Amino acid sequence: MTTIGWDVGGVNIKAARVDDGRIAAITGVPFELQRAPKALVRVLRDVAAMLGTPVDAQVTHAVTMTAELSQMFRTKREGVAFVLDAIESAFPASRIRVYTVDGRFLAPADARAEPLAVAAANWAATARMVARRHADALLIDIGTTTSDVVPIVAGQVAAVGHTDPGRLRSGELVYSGALRTPCEAIVDAVSIGGELYSVSAESFALIGDVHVWRGALDPADYTCPTPDGRPAARTWAGDRLARVVCADREMLDEDDVDAIAEGVANAQVERIVAAIRRVRDRYPSLRCAVTTGLGRFIADAAASAAGLEVVPLDAEVGRDTARYAPAAAVALLLEPDPLDPTLVVARTSPMERHMAGETRPALVDLVAKLGGGLLASVGTLDATLAAVADIASHRRTLVVPGGGPFADVVRDLDARLALSDTAAHWMAILGMDQYAQLIASRVRGSVLVTDLVEIGRALDAGGIAVLMPSAWLRRVDPLPHSWDVTSDSIAAWVAGEVGARELLLIKPPGVMGPDCVDPFFGQAVPPGLTSTIVSADRIATRV
Repeated sequence: MTTIGWDVGGVNIKAARVDDGRIAAITGVPFELQRAPKALVRVLRDVAAMLGTPVDAQVTHAVTMTAELSQMFRTKREGVAFVLDAIESAFPASRIRVYTVDGRFLAPADARAEPLAVAAANWAATARMVARRHADALLIDIGTTTSDVVPIVAGQVAAVGHTDPGRLRSGELVYSGALRTPCEAIVDAVSIGGELYSVSAESFALIGDVHVWRGALDPADYTCPTPDGRPAARTWAGDRLARVVCADREMLDEDDVDAIAEGVANAQVERIVAAIRRVRDRYPSLRCAVTTGLGRFIADAAASAAGLEVVPLDAEVGRDTARYAPAAAVALLLEPDPLDPTLVVARTSPMERHMAGETRPALVDLVAKLGGGLLASVGTLDATLAAVADIASHRRTLVVPGGGPFADVVRDLDARLALSDTAAHWMAILGMDQYAQLIASRVRGSVLVTDLVEIGRALDAGGIAVLMPSAWLRRVDPLPHSWDVTSDSIAAWVAGEVGARELLLIKPPGVMGPDCVDPFFGQAVPPGLTSTIVSADRIATRV
């Protein structure tokens, strides 16, 4: 059983052959699509031949791409279609499947219908491959052009952005690579001999020149055209770096060029560090960075500067597999089944299934969310808790607390101190933890739980699971940080994660109607979940 994995970029094509689940060959070639678009079919065939696979071989091709962003295309839809046309023309006798950012494999026709799902999905393939080895880590993959900073939490890819614009917004994509980035895109000025010089904006030198000059990048890896058309060797790299301040090598000595290179290199690392810290702010428990790509040396420096333990991917999977990770990953992730014409890979993590809109196996029958307003009356609270305990005696029930007066304290502080949205979000969720402690103290047989495993154990033992949600939400951070998202939306998200059949929102006496939930609630409710709002004075009718 042979699968060829492809990562078709706008300036590089990478491919890996996997035989019976093992990588048999892997390679990559520079190819600027915009310069020779008609040659793509030939190049694909040539690369397949380099892997030892004839054009007419009966193999499966697993495809991911970034070439759709090329300026030759007006839209990503047009670019996706162009790449898929080329692959189908190159390998007409083969099965072709296209990887999506949410972990599916689509037939080419379906991929054309979902261009944004398959566009630039290569980072997601690498992240899922890494997640099989590292349950909690930050993947830092620096290629020729860009850097990916992808959080992996509890074995799940926990990225916030899923398109290029979304990833740029989230900090998970940085347009700074090991080779093609112009120096002026990294710094505005450099220090030479203690004096600050503004830099030119003429693309006289690339970051590749910096790294070649400093000895971090082999000139053989400088695979794109140099700005001046001269060789990639260190001597010429120094000439180009002198041009950054509109000088030449008769005007600047080695120390001066060193200063330019150091200034640009340090600024690049600082930019990656800023992205790492931004992503880690959402997942502060992450302590390990898995680094890979042509610019792994940049990733290592940035991860160390950010205080992370550095784990080079090439030490685990080999240099070439790590360097061409998306191609290897997409081939390894594909599990061909000749009886399945759609060839959609099963997703194993809750987040992957959630992103794909799949229904989970039912861990819980009912999620009962107890509104914080019930705390206004001890009698009402205890009567409601008794009714919920009665329900839990014959249905697997998870209790999700509201925020109540604990969250109201945060609202008051926000009004007086103008808290950041993120600070207010997490402070209010900690209030839900406090309410959970209170509930558990008043319901016999209740068990405080924090994640899916603990929920399952508590319910299997016949208990009533009461969720303290902060640790779980911290790990995956699935919802916007806004007062539009309250415990109602959190309960809806939780219900989807545990595969509940019903969500029961219990409000204070007399509170009913669709307007008593938060504005985000409709988006948080997963498809197929029955949600019911009931006031505490009518909860007895639910027993």
